[in-house]
Amino acid sequence: MNAEQKICQNCKSQFTIEPEDFDFYKKISVPPPTFCPECRLQRRLAWRNERGLSKRKCNAPGHTEDIISIYSDPKLTVYDHEYWWSDAWDALAYGKEYDLSKPFFTQFRELLERTPLVNLADSKSTNTSYCNMTVEHKNCYFVSAGWGNEDCAYGNRLAYSKETLDSYTCHKLEAGYENVMCKASYRLFWSLQSESCNDSYFLYDCRGCSNCVGCTGLRNKQYYIFNQPYTKTEYFEKLKELHLESAQGIETLKKKFRELHVQAIHKYAQTLKCTDVSGDNIKEAKNCHWCFDVEGSENSKYCNWGAYGMKDCYDSGPGAGGTSELTYEAVSIGVNNARCSFSTTVWYSHDVHYSYNCHSCQNCFGCVSLRNKSYCILNKQYSKEEYETLLPRIIVHMDAMPYESLIANSEKRIAYRYGEFPPIELSPFRYNDTVAQDFYPLDASRAKAEGFPWYVPEKREYAISLKAASLPDTIAEVGDGILKETVGCAHEGACTHKCTTAFRVVPQELTFYRKFNISLPRLCPNCRHAARLAQRNPMKLWHRRCMCNSTQINADMKNPRGSAQIDPRESARYVNTTVHFHGGSPCPNEFETTYAPERKEIIYCEGCYNAEIV
Repeated sequence: MNAEQKICQNCKSQFTIEPEDFDFYKKISVPPPTFCPECRLQRRLAWRNERGLSKRKCNAPGHTEDIISIYSDPKLTVYDHEYWWSDAWDALAYGKEYDLSKPFFTQFRELLERTPLVNLADSKSTNTSYCNMTVEHKNCYFVSAGWGNEDCAYGNRLAYSKETLDSYTCHKLEAGYENVMCKASYRLFWSLQSESCNDSYFLYDCRGCSNCVGCTGLRNKQYYIFNQPYTKTEYFEKLKELHLESAQGIETLKKKFRELHVQAIHKYAQTLKCTDVSGDNIKEAKNCHWCFDVEGSENSKYCNWGAYGMKDCYDSGPGAGGTSELTYEAVSIGVNNARCSFSTTVWYSHDVHYSYNCHSCQNCFGCVSLRNKSYCILNKQYSKEEYETLLPRIIVHMDAMPYESLIANSEKRIAYRYGEFPPIELSPFRYNDTVAQDFYPLDASRAKAEGFPWYVPEKREYAISLKAASLPDTIAEVGDGILKETVGCAHEGACTHKCTTAFRVVPQELTFYRKFNISLPRLCPNCRHAARLAQRNPMKLWHRRCMCNSTQINADMKNPRGSAQIDPRESARYVNTTVHFHGGSPCPNEFETTYAPERKEIIYCEGCYNAEIV
């Protein structure tokens, strides 16, 4: 079959379905998508809430206490974690027969509203608070979307880390703080995309470094500051001048580090031990395209945040992998799944479709909150023969009576038939509570125009007892009384980061700051998370060419490409140190990259990058 050009139902842009895509859709017996890859991703992200927590009443029988939940919609029934996982109730009691007079998605939303949901998705953890989408955590506080962490706080997408605070998408860190996409490091602080580094601050793209500050692109170096070498004695004397213990000193270093980051050369994509891949932050993968934050995977496309054996999957994630295969249009679809599609939070299951929060299930369709069940449709139990007879009829009905999104004051009409992931307006989460808001941010008016649910938090008048500007400059000046203070966020609610305007310092934090001599934060946890998120590239690709012009990038703004005018972004901030394979001519290599053309960074192909860095 040849490639085909399609027009997205949602954004009306053109996208391509390749022959190998058709092969995959045929293998799992689904029609090709009618949404473009980006709109499909946004739709899935809007069905995953990682960090948006609310206080609400527990709806379990005999329970009247307040609980913390990811569900703010009062229409939803929510049980506390212990009761939901108990045998005191049966999700099959909420099932109904399929109604051929209604669209499937309408019936699915009705089931979602009446069937109890668990307040937080946390499993096999001990002594954890405010943790969601987490497994096997110990002594953690407000960690989301993580696995196997201990003594961590305010982290998102952490794995197997210890004593790590305020970090994002990190793996095997110990004693880390304010890191983004870092791995296997000890005592690493305020760093980005660095690995196997120790006792260092403000590193970008460094490997195997120790006792370094403000460095980019270093390999196996020690005692470097701003990429300049020092003796051990000189290094520690210079370190005193940087005032790393001071809030003011850290702000000065942050500004300088941002300048160094832009001036460094950047590899077009972060890949390691990969064959035939496209995307970013990919490790040990084969034949994976348009994939982001993926490790140990193969033969997959349009997937993100998936690892550990993801195979033959399309449009899966965030939260995919764990030896899963043949998953499609799914969110939180690990571990050990096979042939699951159009579903959210389905684990240890196979042949489960259009379902939500189901575990250890087989052959289920349109189900919610089931455990250890088989041959169910809309939470109603059927025999194997009845299930296999009814399911094809439902698929025909979904095509004959599609659910239609009718946006007020708009000509947009979207039909959801079999083969489409559930629409955003039916999500159990408000849009601004979901991961979609992180990558496809909207304001309230735009969300309303699109018909998306939107959360307007209650206005809280915090009695701020200590403004951020009044916080001590160093942790040595902070007494235990800080634990009783209500600290005002420096943004004062004027940003777009869901600023809470105020925050408290918890004992776990204070112990950490004192141990590592780190000054108190000036921003609330939401604003800190937004600052870390801004350091990663979007999950989107642009076609570009390598910016290496010759043996060096000219500082005098001469034209190295022979065109009428040179882009100022290609002026010199970096001078090559070796002769590259293309000699004195511009590098001919082109690639797909997450760096948009208008950005200031210098982007090199792998060959030119390796000539300078490796």
